[in-house]
Formats: sequence, structure tokens, C-alpha cells
Amino acid sequence: MAFDGNAFVDEMKNELISSGRGLRNATWIEKVARGEATKEELVGWARQHYWGVTYHTRRFLSVWVGRIPYEMTDDVIENIAEEVLGTEQKNLWGGEGKSHLEWLFHFTRGLGAPDDVIKLATPNADAILSESILFNFAHQRPWYEMIFGALMGIENQIPEAYTKAVKGFEEHYTDILTPDDYKFHTVHIIVDEDHGGGMDELAEKYLDTDEKRRSARAAYFAGAESARRCWDAFDGVKW
Repeated sequence: MAFDGNAFVDEMKNELISSGRGLRNATWIEKVARGEATKEELVGWARQHYWGVTYHTRRFLSVWVGRIPYEMTDDVIENIAEEVLGTEQKNLWGGEGKSHLEWLFHFTRGLGAPDDVIKLATPNADAILSESILFNFAHQRPWYEMIFGALMGIENQIPEAYTKAVKGFEEHYTDILTPDDYKFHTVHIIVDEDHGGGMDELAEKYLDTDEKRRSARAAYFAGAESARRCWDAFDGVKW
């Protein structure tokens, strides 16, 4: 019986949803949806995402692009270009794009936080766990695990999670945030839909043994869980 990449991907996604450990159920997302997250907690989430993912993204993708099949390199280089230069933003909306780091600090400045609250923070264990697993996928693990542990395990979850957050911002935070302030989130809703898509086709093309499918599955749940732990450890910010 032929391997069904779509069924493989859907089964993993449904299992993550059923577990309640997906990013859409992250503590800060739920608090924003209810209008209960404080400014300090929102900046705390940004600190976690900065140290656990965004600060390092250009580096681990740059390493990974040298390990993948050549036919995949265009998409990964485009991902890096969007991350650093905002190239997809320019194509979508015209004008100048901003790096994702710039948009993240635009969000925290809108909340009144100095940049050093994040830049000078000591990363906690959960942020280092997230950073470390992504570098491990990029440097050390079989190259295809990055597809399922990072692109599917994290990026593929972002549009739904941030859509829920943006709805919460619109309903509960209009007194402190404008739509421009949370453009970090609205940009990711669009660009990560593309970066995290096509997983079923990639599974069918590259997961040609049971061993590869098992390791891809393990990477997916490890990547998703490390991101969830990173996001949930947002306490301790003040300025």
C-alpha cells in the first residue's frame, strides 16, 4: 500500500490538537483571547519568542540550507530573506519590509517596554530548550526532521495561534495597541501559511522508509512541545 503523506500529516496534527499542547492553546494566547494578559506578560512572551526562536532563525536556516536537497533551497532562501529583509512583505503590500526582529520590538515598544528588557534578559531554560532543538534539527539530526520539527511543528501552527491572538487584541486591547503595533503577528499569519504549508507533499517525496517516518513524527512532537514550553514560560518581566 502506497504511503499517504496527507494522512500521515493529518494524523499528527489531529493528535497534537487532541492533546491540547498546540500553540493555539498556549497560556498567553488564551489570556489574550480573554483580555486577561498584562503588558508585562505580553512582553514576557516576546522575550521567550526572541530568545527561543526569532533571534536565531536566520542562523539555523542558513546552516540547514547547506544540508537539504538542491530543489528545496529556493524556498528556504526566500524564508531567510523574509525573516531578515521582509521581502514577502514588500511583494504583498509594497513599500519597505521590516525584519521579523524589528516587528517584534515594534510590538514591545507599543507596550511601553524598553528593548533592553528583552535584549539583556538571561534566557530561561525553556527558551534555551527551544533554541537548542532548532539548532539540533538544523546541524545534527537527519535533514528532513527540520521540515517536520520546525516548519510543520512550529511555523504551521503560527497562523491559527496568531489569528486567535489578533482577535483578542482587537476585542480587548484597543486602548493600548493599534493594528500597526501587532503587525508582527499579522505578518506571520500570512507568511507562515506559506512557509509551513505543503507538508503532505514533502512527506511523500522524502519520507520513503518507515525509519524516516518515525523520526519525522518524533521531530514534529518534539518541536511542537519545545515551542509550547518556551511560550508558556513568560513570567518575570518588569521595567
